[in-house]
Amino acid sequence: MRILGKKTISSSKYLNFVATTFVNKNNIESVWYSVERNNGGKTVIVAATVDDKLVVLKEFRVAIGDYEWALPAGLVEEGDTIEKTAKKELKEETNLELLEIVEKTPFMTNSAGLTNEVVSIVFARAEGQIGQDGNEESEEIETFLMNKLEVENLMNDQKKIFSAKAWLIFDKFVRGGW
Repeated sequence: MRILGKKTISSSKYLNFVATTFVNKNNIESVWYSVERNNGGKTVIVAATVDDKLVVLKEFRVAIGDYEWALPAGLVEEGDTIEKTAKKELKEETNLELLEIVEKTPFMTNSAGLTNEVVSIVFARAEGQIGQDGNEESEEIETFLMNKLEVENLMNDQKKIFSAKAWLIFDKFVRGGW
């Protein structure tokens, strides 16, 4: 299999809708449609604790027309590091200050059949008072600090919609944390 070329069908500030022409395993030319982030696809998720409580977000997501339970996250801008992005996104979305990065993952694919987006998960400790002053106009975010029992109860609520990545991090937190 090999890529022959890409054509941008539509563009926006953050995304491109792309048609990629490729030769498939049967040596037949085919087209694959995908969405690509304009920043090369790099994103960061911040799994932070404050005094042994997990920072959890409830955020309205236009694409699903509902609220999603998730973690602070954002795009890695040109020239920025994972660490700088984690600190910036945590501050913007929650008003908390990142104290220490305990662990960070390499960039991992997010939905490779749909997008070039890759994500690094930063496990960290934070401090401060929750606030939403840094939220963008397009963001409606409520921040919670939850202990293990509260996170477990949240996960058991079948009416909630969860980010798949956040669900796995919630589970890690409930089972022992980092």
